[in-house]
Amino acid sequence: MTESFVESAEAMIELGKRLARSLHAGDLVVFDGDLGTGKTTLIRGILEGLGWTEAVRSPTFNLFSIYETEPPVLHADFYRLTSARGTGIEDYLDTHLCLVEWPKALLEGMDLAAEKRVKIEFAVGGRRVQLSNIEG
Repeated sequence: MTESFVESAEAMIELGKRLARSLHAGDLVVFDGDLGTGKTTLIRGILEGLGWTEAVRSPTFNLFSIYETEPPVLHADFYRLTSARGTGIEDYLDTHLCLVEWPKALLEGMDLAAEKRVKIEFAVGGRRVQLSNIEG
């Protein structure tokens, strides 16, 4: 596990850009953290690192956003769900880099291969970002 201290939204974007270099189609990355800790900001950085230049918002109400990058990205948000069964995420796991916010519904309800994990916590003066199974 690697831990980083991130002082600002700009630094979170930069961390995401660095992480993008080590992520590939078929990777499942789950993002844990309270509301407002920077999960979507970090995902925005990953997408920018893959060349995406348009807006990035958490897909809280539509569950998925697809980004035509290389590799293609599925951004999922399961905040409102108790189970990810029937959402169709299985259709993307092998062909897309899957970035999942609020993954509890996914991890408890499905039999998945080992995923990569990001945990973000509030800390004095910024955020503590823990990376498991990801090179940062």
